[in-house]
Amino acid sequence: MALRDVKEYYYIMLSQYIEVKEDLADFEQALKDGYITEDKLTDIQQDVLNIKNNLDRIQYIMYLFELPNRKNKKEKYKISNANLEQYFIENNASLKSLTDENASIIAHLRAEIKKYKQEITDNES
Repeated sequence: MALRDVKEYYYIMLSQYIEVKEDLADFEQALKDGYITEDKLTDIQQDVLNIKNNLDRIQYIMYLFELPNRKNKKEKYKISNANLEQYFIENNASLKSLTDENASIIAHLRAEIKKYKQEITDNES
């Protein structure tokens, strides 16, 4: 996959996010008008949040693609984009956030597997 393919993917996701944000405004209006419930709007907002999280992660990848190779330019780039980096950290899109999230999921799955195996062993006894 070439960088241009990643950029195309990013722009498609960005346009879809913009579309869904416009649709969300319609749903918020529908709630005000009494056509949908608060629970329905909350479900829709969660779907929008999932799309936003995916977009944020792709934006972080785009940020990394633009990161210069030379150390002196890299520091300057990071300083000039400090607000953007902070945004990625706050929205769980940075590498550390993703690896922490993945480690948590792995730990949870392993605990569930251990619990399941223990139940099998207990039932066999």
